[in-house]
Amino acid sequence: MKPTKIMTLIGWAVSATTAGYLLPKLLVNSGGAIPISPWNIIITLPLIGIVLIVVAIPMFKYRKALISRAKDAAKPRPMPMNPFFAVRLVLLAKAISISGAIFSGWHLGVVWLQLTSPVVPSSTLQNVLGLIGALLMTICAIIVERICRIPDDGTATANLELQVD
Repeated sequence: MKPTKIMTLIGWAVSATTAGYLLPKLLVNSGGAIPISPWNIIITLPLIGIVLIVVAIPMFKYRKALISRAKDAAKPRPMPMNPFFAVRLVLLAKAISISGAIFSGWHLGVVWLQLTSPVVPSSTLQNVLGLIGALLMTICAIIVERICRIPDDGTATANLELQVD
């Protein structure tokens, strides 16, 4: 599986920002109110990122053991990770990074609409906190996804050379 590219996340965030700006603007023009992030979203979004980091602690420990063994060959090889756990973890991190980019874009669009309105409502703070929580969730997911990558030991190019010859 390929790692999530930053440009993919930016693309999702830009489209969500556009929706987060235009849809509430249409809603306000038809007499509705600007959507406000409820407190449960403000708490849940960063909590998802923190739980993902906690779930990835065995992967962090395994990577640290692999790095320390690479520096000192006398150390014993660490117990291998369960591959199903690793795949589930990387898929969860990828899904959370994309959904975090969408939430970040939506909140950015709504905050942008609130800050450019003639009267800045007091609910802007809640949407800014939602934006911060979504960004934190996205950053945690990117970190976990990057830590789950298989380290390059240089044998991949040697295998390719053997197959070509």
